[in-house]
Formats: sequence, structure tokens, C-alpha cells
Amino acid sequence: MMKLEEYYRPRLSEAGYDLLAVFSRFEYALKKGGFRRENYPDAAWPTFANRLPDPFFQKMREASEAQIFFEAPPDHLVTTADGGVAWSGAPITPNDAASLFKSIKTARNNLFHGDKKHDNDRDTRLMKAALFVLNEAYQEAEVNEGFDSFVSAMEFGL
Repeated sequence: MMKLEEYYRPRLSEAGYDLLAVFSRFEYALKKGGFRRENYPDAAWPTFANRLPDPFFQKMREASEAQIFFEAPPDHLVTTADGGVAWSGAPITPNDAASLFKSIKTARNNLFHGDKKHDNDRDTRLMKAALFVLNEAYQEAEVNEGFDSFVSAMEFGL
């Protein structure tokens, strides 16, 4: 009998595995670094995004590596009247750093909660673009004040 990981390993791109590793560590570092929702254990992505320098979003808006989030952002699931789920048909184009990270979370959720098959060019492009943005955000955090605890938590094993 085949193990599940052996079945899925060839069906997920390297970018998919990379995004899983980077995104999970990013969320951990956000929580450990003080970017946590008040009275909740969840990462506060908007707080982190809003603390990044103002030019960050425009830099991402202009970066060819992140264009898929602006030209063809990921859609999100909604519930249907019969209790099922369907794509909304109204993906949201990011208009600031917080909504860009929300779009990345949507892509990640779609890919890692089983709503996508991981085996097409679009999904791979979304994963690579998400990795690009997360790497750029980390680099900004490394050189700006107010991110020391976040950077320390990210550097586990680096």
C-alpha cells in the first residue's frame, strides 16, 4: 500500500513545498514577534503589513514576480445555498500591503486546504509569487526598526 506522502509528493511542485515551509515559519515568526491578533493566537498579517515601509507595496505592485496577484488574483470560496462551497467569481485585487498579504493567504489556503490540485501553471505561478513577496517582506523587516523579534523567530535554522 502506498503512503499518502508518496502519492502526493510528485503532484506538488517544489514551489508548493517551499511555500508550505516559508509560510508556516512566517506565521510562527509573526506570532512570536508580537504580530498577533489581540486576545487570539492568530498571526496579525495586517499589523505586520502596515508596519512595513510605505514604498513596499508599490515595489511589489511594480515587480514582475508578483504580477499575478494584480492581474489575476486568487479567488476565494463562499458557501452556497445548498450548504456546499463554490468560487466567488469575484477575486479581490490588492490595493495595499495588507490586502496583498490577504491575497497570499487566500492562495495558500486554496492550495493547502485541498481546493486546488497543485498541478497547473497558474497555481505554481501563485506559489512562486507568494514566495517572492514573503522574501521581500522579510528583507524589509531585517533592515527596519520594530521587527527584531520577528526576524529572530524567522532565523531559526538559518
